[in-house]
Amino acid sequence: MKKYIFLIFSILASYTQAQEFNCKVRLDASGVHTSNKEMFKTLERSIAEFVNKNRWTDKQFKNHERIKCDIIINVKDYDQKTNVVKSELYFRSYRPVFKSDYETLLLNLVEKDFQFKYQEFQKLDFNIELYDNNLVSSIAYYLYVALGHDFDSFKENAGKDFYEKAQIIQINANQNSVKGWDNDGKSNSKGDLINLLLNEQNKFYHKAIYTYNRWGLDMMADKLSVGKNNIITAINYLKKLREENKNADYLIKIFFDAKSDEIVQIFTSGPPVNKNYVVSKLRDLAPNYDFKWDEIQKGSAEGFGRQGPPGRNIKYNDMERKSIDKAKEMKKSR
Repeated sequence: MKKYIFLIFSILASYTQAQEFNCKVRLDASGVHTSNKEMFKTLERSIAEFVNKNRWTDKQFKNHERIKCDIIINVKDYDQKTNVVKSELYFRSYRPVFKSDYETLLLNLVEKDFQFKYQEFQKLDFNIELYDNNLVSSIAYYLYVALGHDFDSFKENAGKDFYEKAQIIQINANQNSVKGWDNDGKSNSKGDLINLLLNEQNKFYHKAIYTYNRWGLDMMADKLSVGKNNIITAINYLKKLREENKNADYLIKIFFDAKSDEIVQIFTSGPPVNKNYVVSKLRDLAPNYDFKWDEIQKGSAEGFGRQGPPGRNIKYNDMERKSIDKAKEMKKSR
C-alpha cells in the first residue's frame, strides 16, 4: 500500500511540476589549446542545469509539454588571463506535430560572434531586471524567444508576454554597451530581432507561425491536402509581411532558416498543388534558398507522411502520443 501511494505521488509530481525546457547542451572546445579542458565540460553541465532546472514562466508544464531545444557553443578561443571565451552559438527549438512522431524545427538561430567571461565553477545566476553576464543573459533571451514562438504556434499572438521578457533582457544588456545587443535595424542583432517581434507592423509574421504549424502541419495527419494549402496561406502571410514592412526581411530569413528543408519535403509529393505558384512565392521571399526550391519543381524528395520530414525525430508510444495531443489542446487555451 505504501509503495502504491508513493507511486501515485511520484506520478503527480512529475505531471505538475516539470520545468519548461528539455534542452540538450553541447560545448565543443576541441580546437582550443588549454591545460584545463575539463572546465568546458563543467560549463556544459552548468548551462544544461541552468536551462532545464530553472522556472522561466508561471505556466504549468507537464513532462511531455516541455519544449525541446539544442544549445551548441563552438569555442574558438579562450584567454586564460581574462577568462574571455570567443565562440559561435547555435540555438534551435522544436515543436511536436499532431498525430505524428515528428518534431518540427521552430527556431534555428546562429550568433557567429558570441563572447562571454567564465571561470570554472562560476555560478550561473539570472535576474531579469539586472545585466550581469553575457552568457546568462543571452541564453535567457533565446529561451524567451523560443517560448514566444512555441506559444505563437499553438494560439495566435500568444507569445507576446515572452517576447516582452526577452526585450527587458535586451534593454539591460544594451545599456551596458554589450556587443550584439544593439537595435540599429541593420546588424540582425538580438536587439533588432526583439524589436521586430514586438512591432505591431509585423503581425503577419505571427500569423504565419500560427497558420503554418497549427493549421498546416497539425492538419496533415487527417487532411493532407488542407494542411498543404494552409502552408501556402502561411507563405502568403510572409508576402504580406514584406508589403507591410520593408524592414522585416530578418524575420522572413528566420522563418526559412527553420522551415526550408521541411517545405521542400511538403511540396515534393502528396496531393498536387500549383508548384510554379508556390516556388515563385518562395523564390521572391527567400532567394538564398533557390537551390532548395529547385527540388520542389523536380519533385525528388520523399513525401510528408506520419513520420514527417527529416529532423530531430522522436518516437512516442500510443499513451504518450495521446498525452501530447491533450497537452497541445491545453496550450491553445493558455
